[in-house]
Amino acid sequence: MPKRIFLLSALFSGLVCSCNSTGGEASKPTAVTSGDTSSTAIKTIYLSFDDGPLEGSEDINDAVNKENIKVTVFVVGQHAMKDDRMKGFYKLYQNNPLIEIGNHSYSHAHNQYEIFYKNPSSVLADFQKNQNELSIPNKIAREPGRNIWRLKDIRINDVNSGSVSADSLYKDGFKVFGWDIEWQHDGKTGVPIQTVDDMAALIEKRLDENKTVKKDNLVLLAHDEMFRNGWEESELKQLIQKLKEKGGYRFEQLSKYPG
Repeated sequence: MPKRIFLLSALFSGLVCSCNSTGGEASKPTAVTSGDTSSTAIKTIYLSFDDGPLEGSEDINDAVNKENIKVTVFVVGQHAMKDDRMKGFYKLYQNNPLIEIGNHSYSHAHNQYEIFYKNPSSVLADFQKNQNELSIPNKIAREPGRNIWRLKDIRINDVNSGSVSADSLYKDGFKVFGWDIEWQHDGKTGVPIQTVDDMAALIEKRLDENKTVKKDNLVLLAHDEMFRNGWEESELKQLIQKLKEKGGYRFEQLSKYPG
């Protein structure tokens, strides 16, 4: 039988990705999947971090080591190649088996999203350059400023801009991931906006109400620059520990995401 591609309808939550500039960042689509609504199943959380390496990347590396959890980071080539400090942060990621590296483009669209996505072939070339320059071992990607998904049985667009380039990335062998929830932050200071308690409650609510792209699986978007005040003071540490204490959750890398 021909492979069926299901278009999951998107419910916009108004959580706007905080890398704002011309073209804006994309709002979060939420797709509700069918199936058992039991809340007793072990639920999987995929912590993902965009835009690194940046100040904060070292603390994320410390986090996954001290809490022994798996995460995925979506890296930007221009950041990784900026200077020796950023190259060192990227090397930490490369050498940490708990950290899976994904592709967030080489240029991050120069923060000009609408212009960037008008030329899908250039978008693909930008991702391919990032893949090669940084020797990224996994073909998983997230488009800058877009919450767009392309997996075997999932096709979600938050906006039309970036849709054609996402198709090109998928055709080239990339799995393209968006997110279910964004932990927002102040664009100038990097400080997280929602509290740890707010995020823990939102994660629980989304999973219990089956308002994620895949049942019992939740992709959380955060950014490297949010966690640059040291591990002991980190809101990330507090969130991980709170979820561990609650129980019923496990942490995994996006390459293990179903579909």
